[in-house]
Amino acid sequence: MAKPYVMPKLAMAMNEGTVNEWFVNHGDKVEAGQPLASVETEKVAYDVESPESGYFCIVLPEGETVACEELIGYFCDTPEEVAELITAASGTSPTDSSVSVGWELTGVVTPAAETTKVIVPAPAHAEGSRIIASPLARKMAKDANLDLRVVTGTGTGGRIVKRDVSGALERGLQHAPAQMSAMGQVGASRELARIPMTGMRKTIAKRMMQSLQTTAQLSSGWESDITDMLAARSKFVAKAEQLGTRVSVNAFIIKAIAYGIKQVPIANSCQHGNDVVIYDNINMGIAISVPGATEYDSGLMVAVLHNVERMGVVEIDREMKSLINRVRNGEATVDDMSGSTITLSSTAGIAPPGMTTTPVLNLPNAALVGPSTPVDKPVVHNGEIMIRTMMPVSFTFDHRLLHGEPAARFMNAMHEALENPELMLA
Repeated sequence: MAKPYVMPKLAMAMNEGTVNEWFVNHGDKVEAGQPLASVETEKVAYDVESPESGYFCIVLPEGETVACEELIGYFCDTPEEVAELITAASGTSPTDSSVSVGWELTGVVTPAAETTKVIVPAPAHAEGSRIIASPLARKMAKDANLDLRVVTGTGTGGRIVKRDVSGALERGLQHAPAQMSAMGQVGASRELARIPMTGMRKTIAKRMMQSLQTTAQLSSGWESDITDMLAARSKFVAKAEQLGTRVSVNAFIIKAIAYGIKQVPIANSCQHGNDVVIYDNINMGIAISVPGATEYDSGLMVAVLHNVERMGVVEIDREMKSLINRVRNGEATVDDMSGSTITLSSTAGIAPPGMTTTPVLNLPNAALVGPSTPVDKPVVHNGEIMIRTMMPVSFTFDHRLLHGEPAARFMNAMHEALENPELMLA
């Protein structure tokens, strides 16, 4: 008897998933533990393994999104059961040439039956046309410097999937430089690029709007003199080979955030229903820029460094760099992307020196710290005017959860740690 297979729920925050790519063909014999599909949630793409053995019948096409626990396939005992499902859904024999490309099962089109997937190649992509590709296919193409416009998609609706990129690379297709469209009328706008609001970009837009529309956000900012902190860091940098890492400024900033939370615990809180939950452990959400399919397209993911209150700056730096590498290489796990209690969104080294920011909260966190690029400037220090390195820091918080008085105390405590590194290194 055919057993339904539903979209797995692999994390508490996961509400829906998208099948980016099936690793098996319609009607294939699969074994328990065998990679079955690449599934993308709002936070991360991951490979799911088959929970059992059998002949698999695909219900949900690649690129489609459904809620968790909704049907996406069947495990059958025999190939005949797969054929029976197709016949029952379509009312047509699987051998009928009129339906040789696919059949409808529960309202969605599936690939061809049995172990042979019938492929109807999509036309080459015209310049300026929308290119639909799975995240894995985009990453493979980017790594190989392959222009996806020269790749023919064989997935549902012409979607480019892993096998298409692999085939293009085997055929030796070269990277095609982007061509500008003809100018047309005088003064007419010419498109340099068109980036579809899909996938990660669509998720980012949705979450940013949700954050702004459902919270009472307030941003405050200040400058901290980090001259002494940079001097302390230089001692760690001098021992980089021995320590196995070149300790970054962000490691010190994370440590300063942890110091501030120790003084004002409510800064490390989230909203859950009608409750404000204050956490004992500090799980630092770190905003990470990730490359897109083109030089104009990039994404933003918030990965989580767990239990930073237990770490020194060296361990924080090691674990943070390992986490960033996993995210940018597409190897992040659900745990890597879940459970933040406060967020760091740094523009240091990217923004102009001295620029302040007002970053948007990462829900459901009550607070976000946004350091920016330091600048050397004359300040009064120990009663004398001298050149010191000043770093702008912004603090965005949800005024419903964190009121002005504790927010100010947190900012002051973090400021104190940044200017007196011995406090955070003790």
